[in-house]
Amino acid sequence: MPKVVDHDRRRRELAEAVLRVVVRRSVVGASVRAVATEAGWSTGALRYYFASQEELRAFAAETAWTRLRERVRARVEQLRSEPSSRELMARIVEELIPLDDERRQEYALWLALTEWERGRPAAERSAMWEAQRALYRAVVAVLTGSAGDTSFAELVGVAYVDEQVETWAEYLHVFVDGLASQAMNVPDDMPAERVRTLLRSFLAQIARSTAP
Repeated sequence: MPKVVDHDRRRRELAEAVLRVVVRRSVVGASVRAVATEAGWSTGALRYYFASQEELRAFAAETAWTRLRERVRARVEQLRSEPSSRELMARIVEELIPLDDERRQEYALWLALTEWERGRPAAERSAMWEAQRALYRAVVAVLTGSAGDTSFAELVGVAYVDEQVETWAEYLHVFVDGLASQAMNVPDDMPAERVRTLLRSFLAQIARSTAP
């Protein structure tokens, strides 16, 4: 009787192997051979799932974003009873900032993937950047009251066009990128508590932007 292969499970195993290799050796070092060795597979078996190194790297980018999206979704569910929408938004945004070992590793992964994408034609880049911007749009929509009765998950998943929301989403995106960089590179000068204080101060400013 032929062996039944769980392809979804094998792809998940590959995803974890890819991410480990990228963190240790950067995206450039994430060759088919290196990932196959990390996963304990033959290169032939790996090529069954990914015909080229480019496909493998694109898969790594998508996997990284999927992990973050799932963590944000879990955070939303966990804090659903949080009475302050501003605090809920702060907790969500914190998932993108390297405040602990897991998020520091993930941030290093994002940097490696960003380096890879920088050399690719715009039409071939993954949706990582736009996915982050969509999350920031949703955060701003909630803070400014523009979301109405639409849930946060729905806001992230649909196109949301509003000039004020777009402007503040851009500000927030740049601000968080700066916070994340300093939290990662100069943690003694930008410790976690300082990051949390600055983030909440900025979110309060966004919320006040539409106050009468």
